[in-house]
Amino acid sequence: MMVAAWWRKDLAFLLILATALVLRLYLATTAPYIHDEENTSIPLAQKISFVPGHLHLPIRAVNHPALPAYFVKISGILFPRTPLGYRLVHVLVGLVTIVVVFRLTHQWYGPVAARWAAALLAFNEYYLAISARATSQAPYLLFVALAVYAFGRFLRTERAGYLYAAGLSASLAFYCKEHAALLLPVFFLTLLHAKYRHTLRGPHVYLACALFFLVIGPDIAWNLNADPEIARVTYGDRDVAQATYGRHLQRIGGIAFSPYPFVFYGRHAVMGLYALITGQALDDNTPEYASMNPALGVLLLGAVLMMSYRGAVRNHLRRFLLVWFWSVFGLFMLIRPGNPEGLDPVSWIWADVTLLPAVILAGAWLAGATGKLRTIAWVFSAAALLYAGAWMVAQ
Repeated sequence: MMVAAWWRKDLAFLLILATALVLRLYLATTAPYIHDEENTSIPLAQKISFVPGHLHLPIRAVNHPALPAYFVKISGILFPRTPLGYRLVHVLVGLVTIVVVFRLTHQWYGPVAARWAAALLAFNEYYLAISARATSQAPYLLFVALAVYAFGRFLRTERAGYLYAAGLSASLAFYCKEHAALLLPVFFLTLLHAKYRHTLRGPHVYLACALFFLVIGPDIAWNLNADPEIARVTYGDRDVAQATYGRHLQRIGGIAFSPYPFVFYGRHAVMGLYALITGQALDDNTPEYASMNPALGVLLLGAVLMMSYRGAVRNHLRRFLLVWFWSVFGLFMLIRPGNPEGLDPVSWIWADVTLLPAVILAGAWLAGATGKLRTIAWVFSAAALLYAGAWMVAQ
């Protein structure tokens, strides 16, 4: 009854969710396949078999674990094998992630912040595009959001069960993209605060971490046993080498300033500025993915900065989100491109996991703004979101 009442009361959020669904259905129906769909997720999904005696349940795709392909497989079973049919489960996954972010923000910052966080996630160009396509990004961000939701509940209640839920969700995110493992040190750093330090003297933090490694154990075993010279996968008309952890680490060529995290928050503006300053073009290895417009990027980065310097951090979720954002953003900002064989050295979409803390913090900042600043910030944010949705539909 309480859940039903909540859904009936928040008509603004229901409108956000309904609009998000319509836009994604349109994009999933009309947008052409991109490289990762037609060369990885869809052909791999077609080879997955649940038939007894003919089981084929791969752990790895070409570059990453294969869990996203199972989402495509399920979508292809439930719906017609058309672009919309293959993508429909990803559309639903994208909506669930919006709901998770809304609920987490609502619990800590209230309904206004939650609506803004949901809108900022639902309607920015990057998330609009990836949650309407059959790639690894939508399932990855769903499991990251679930891990963060569970950890946020632990920060509020200190119930050990939420730690195990966070560890399990993080391990499922790992089966989409390996850098989900970065959540573990972020969780640990958050628990170093005086309020939670006592939890490090008990068993649950370490058992939840053990659960994470237990679940990803099959993937670790595959990597330990795979010969990078002969590990290959065949589907469709492709026979290609599979990437191990070692090959992924070759993407890192050392420590140097990288503008790629900023590219995520406004690709064309940052790449133009980079060319103006250095006289060289910045490589874009993933041009098929949409980046958000610079107005939204400035809003999100500016809100994170404002929330970082707003006096003492008494809100423990806020502290966690800031540790998460700046740890991951800072790490990717210090990676010098390597020279891996058969892999892109660096991609700006590596920073996509910072989108979740950014939209929650921005929602909280917009809800807390007052006076003329509130009016300006709200009008600016609404205009940037309207532009993002209109631009995506026009493509």
